[in-house]
Amino acid sequence: MIDTSEVHIRHVEDADLPALEWGGEYRRYRRIYRRAMEEARQGRRILFVAEMDGEIVGQIFVQLGFSRSRRRGKSTTGYLQSFRIKPFFRNRGIGTRLIHQAEQVLKERGFQRAVIAVAQDNLDARRLYERQGYSVFTKDPGEWSYIDDQGLLQYVSEPAYLMEKQL
Repeated sequence: MIDTSEVHIRHVEDADLPALEWGGEYRRYRRIYRRAMEEARQGRRILFVAEMDGEIVGQIFVQLGFSRSRRRGKSTTGYLQSFRIKPFFRNRGIGTRLIHQAEQVLKERGFQRAVIAVAQDNLDARRLYERQGYSVFTKDPGEWSYIDDQGLLQYVSEPAYLMEKQL
């Protein structure tokens, strides 16, 4: 049994970017992580990791502002994304701590609502979010694209539910 009280939640640093690839499993998102880091420097995102004994075991990114419309103006909704916990460390409260950290920073900045997407077939994640007070408010086709680490355009189709929580 591991002692997760030794898990430290902190901001992502440039030196952490290779570790966010989780030994190559998420290498394809290398450019996305670099862009997220740049947006964090610009004040548009906040990136957190959970670290234990020098190993990154979880992560969550907070996009400051979220809107499904084209309206301009200040958003009162933050979007939680790139949330994951390494399998060995799941069901030990680390994910809950990361979500709470993300919500706390949103509250401190005056955001009133948090949104997170969950794949329709990811029942464990959905249950976690529901335990944290999130509820489904719409379906999302989950269709998006990105440039992978090899410079190739990749298309993703992962039907999701969008879940929200009033902060």
